[in-house]
Amino acid sequence: MEPSVKLQKMMNYSQWPILLVGGLLLALTILIVVLLIRRMISLQKAHRKATMKEILWVKPDMASLKRDYIARLEKIERDYYQNPSDIRGTYERMSTLIRKFAYRATGVEVQNYSLFEIKATHMKGLAMLIEEFYKPEFDKISQGDVKVSIAKTKRMITEWN
Repeated sequence: MEPSVKLQKMMNYSQWPILLVGGLLLALTILIVVLLIRRMISLQKAHRKATMKEILWVKPDMASLKRDYIARLEKIERDYYQNPSDIRGTYERMSTLIRKFAYRATGVEVQNYSLFEIKATHMKGLAMLIEEFYKPEFDKISQGDVKVSIAKTKRMITEWN
C-alpha cells in the first residue's frame, strides 16, 4: 500500500521570508553596535573635556577675589537702597554673584547648577544660602530680609577658604 501523505523537499518553500527576517536582524544588530560605539566616543569626549577644565582652572588670589566680589555685593546693596521694591531682582543678583564667586574660587561650575546639584557638591554654606534665596527669588510675591541676606552673603565671601 502506498502512503497517502507525500513529504515535500525542504527547500520547496520560499526563502524570501527567511532572508528578509535575517536581513532585518542583521541591520538591527549593526545599528545597535553603531549606537554603542557613538555613545562610548561621546562619553570619552565629555570626560576629556571635564579633565581639561580641571587642568586649566588655576586657583585665583583669594584676597583680591574676595575684595572684588564684596565690592560687587556692595553695589547690589546700593542699588537695592535706591529701589527697595526690587526684592526679587536683588535676590537674583545676589544668587548670581555668590554662584560666580564659588565658581571662581573652586572651579566647580555651580553657576549652572540647581539647588539639588549644589547640595551634592558638599558646599553646605553655599547650598544653605542659595536655598534661602530661592523663596524670595521664585515666589509670586517676593518677601525677604535683604539686609540680613546681604550680610550673610558678605560673611560667606569673607570667610571662604
